[in-house]
Amino acid sequence: MKKQFAALLMLTTILISGCGEQPLKFRNLLEADQYIRNNIENTDWGTFKLMLSPDNSVTETDFNYLKEKLTSQHKSYFHTEAVDKFYRFNKQNELVYMTEWEKKDGVLLLKDIDYIQ
Repeated sequence: MKKQFAALLMLTTILISGCGEQPLKFRNLLEADQYIRNNIENTDWGTFKLMLSPDNSVTETDFNYLKEKLTSQHKSYFHTEAVDKFYRFNKQNELVYMTEWEKKDGVLLLKDIDYIQ
């Protein structure tokens, strides 16, 4: 029993340490958006940058604005997708944010965030 636990602990440690600086891999836009919404409260700018495309236009200010929006507002939204863009709306049909994504080497990377303020 102790050997199995030790082996499981070692395997978990190897798996976690191997994920260091690699971008997260999302299958689709909804999955990417859900990851951001579910984790933004505990995400810092350095970690968020790992999801960005090399030719992105996302600034730390954009990130902080998105973080504030998603952590301060009620989380009842609806969305729509169009090719490489993801639109998130609130219950009043107001655009909360739009994200633009691009696929590089089979990985979805965030290219831009837009807001209507």
